[in-house]
Amino acid sequence: MKILVVHREVSVLNQVKSILPGGEPLIRFYSSGLDGLLAIRVEKFDLIICGTDLPVITGFELIRSLRTHSINSLTPVVFIADELSGKSEYLANALDVAGLLKRNSIDQELAPLVNATMNEWRSIEGSNHWYNLHQN
Repeated sequence: MKILVVHREVSVLNQVKSILPGGEPLIRFYSSGLDGLLAIRVEKFDLIICGTDLPVITGFELIRSLRTHSINSLTPVVFIADELSGKSEYLANALDVAGLLKRNSIDQELAPLVNATMNEWRSIEGSNHWYNLHQN
């Protein structure tokens, strides 16, 4: 499984790595929206975890572009925001993201959200390469 993490803080990458089981999945990390945009145009990912407030291109712009012009147009997305607002929730729904998490709730909410999203995705795609994150 390949996960793209696009966030301005490396600490988010470290949190994601600590939540996911060792050795699996393969994680690519970019700290700018532009670098993330270039990656999603040429490389297929199984999941994208993206900050909403990114340098150069915001997370919302990145995912809007992904949904319209990318080999990852159907890839599940989880947004991470410093603060949740009506606007960010509206944009997340409009972009059909799997979830919108507050930055300080990653440790508690990311694994269950990713697990549920990927299990749903696996049932749609008929894939059996994903396993439960709570096995640790």
